Amino acid sequence: MKNFNFELQTTHGAMGGYISSDSRERKQGIVLLPEIFGINNAMRLAADQFAREGFVVLAPDLYSQIEPGVELTYSDSDREIAISFWQRMDNQVALDDARAAVNSLASDPRCDGSVSVVGFCLGGKYALQLAAIGGIDSSVSFYPVKAQDYQAELSALKRPTQVHIGDSDAHIPVEVQEILKRALGTPNALHEFFIYEGAGHGFFNSVRSFGFAPKAAELALSRSVEFLTRHHSNGLQKSP
Repeated sequence: MKNFNFELQTTHGAMGGYISSDSRERKQGIVLLPEIFGINNAMRLAADQFAREGFVVLAPDLYSQIEPGVELTYSDSDREIAISFWQRMDNQVALDDARAAVNSLASDPRCDGSVSVVGFCLGGKYALQLAAIGGIDSSVSFYPVKAQDYQAELSALKRPTQVHIGDSDAHIPVEVQEILKRALGTPNALHEFFIYEGAGHGFFNSVRSFGFAPKAAELALSRSVEFLTRHHSNGLQKSP
């Protein structure tokens, strides 16, 4: 846990995290929900990227429900470990922990009280589920996995939601892309859905030796920042 610089309390004890902010002023908050590899260099870099755009960003250690401080690389052996952790995750505990992170960041003096979520892969799934629960400003989800398993929640999103996926994502087949498109693809004031031609799973991740799509990542970041800023509540009460 040497790379953690934040601690919050959950129903199962203390949970570490990485917080990033480039300003002493109070900023709009983001809880960044990680890929299946935990809070590693790629997720810290993503947190720093959003912090440079004017946010205070907290990436919580969602694997703490199993083993605190897990940080994995993209080697084949670590990928197997990541999959085993993912399979052992309790979904409700993960959502409760993410909500605890939202509440903790909202009360942090570096945050203005308003918090959105940004998730990648497994974290993208949680970002969508949190949008259905509410209590956040907005939700941005990068290549969310297993959308076919929570379609009811996708049809009941309470908060503004934006999704980014690549059309060549091997982990989100066309039929699952269609599920997401039906839920979010109709232009309206709340939701946005973007597909990136030629991009695959993890296209935002510049640390991996494969899959990074710089142009798609740059465009997705700019779209995310605009969306998050547009739905900034300035700490006002969100419903429910």
